[in-house]
Amino acid sequence: SRAFPYSSPTIRGRTENSLGWYLRGDVGYVIQKTPEVDFRFQSFTGDLDREHLGHTAVIGAGIGYRFNPNVRMDLTVDHRFDASFKGVASSSDDGVSITDRARFQSSTFMMNGYLDFRPVGNLTPYVGAGIGVAHNVLSRHVATTFDPATGLEVSDELSGGDKFSLAWALMAGVGYQMSSNFTLDLGYRYVSLGDVKTRAYDTGAGVDVESLGAHEVRL
Repeated sequence: SRAFPYSSPTIRGRTENSLGWYLRGDVGYVIQKTPEVDFRFQSFTGDLDREHLGHTAVIGAGIGYRFNPNVRMDLTVDHRFDASFKGVASSSDDGVSITDRARFQSSTFMMNGYLDFRPVGNLTPYVGAGIGVAHNVLSRHVATTFDPATGLEVSDELSGGDKFSLAWALMAGVGYQMSSNFTLDLGYRYVSLGDVKTRAYDTGAGVDVESLGAHEVRL
């Protein structure tokens, strides 16, 4: 949602008085896309199968500026809460399997630009794009090996990791102008979050998670 400056424009359509600074706040539901994951653990290396990132929630806030009735931009900070990560790999030689579990969260700082189309009544459709930085964190990483020959299952806690990555986003939605100073916004955003790997991956134990991204429905 976006709070517009105090002014006296008509509700149906913006005037020059509605230009200028605004604040925004967002909540949303996040559907994570399936990432690409490489793993290393003891003598095992390769790609994880059946990778999965759980769904989560996002909150955000920002400040923006409307240049004219059709063009605006804002700076936003968003945080996506903990989501479960899981991936499984099996050895084709002896059937030993490895299951990696962890928690993933991501925060982004973005600069966004929007094109607002002609209002239809109180409704204004828009499209937008953004670019910025994502801080991705992988924590509580546990690798579990299972040997079917012995029936033995062993779990090892591994170090997590974090990384700053390039992020970009594409958006579309519609705003409902409830008053001269307040707009309720329902939108879709696809955001690319980059990658992250655990600290011990390069020395032989951990995961490298790439192609992170999310589909978000935001209010």
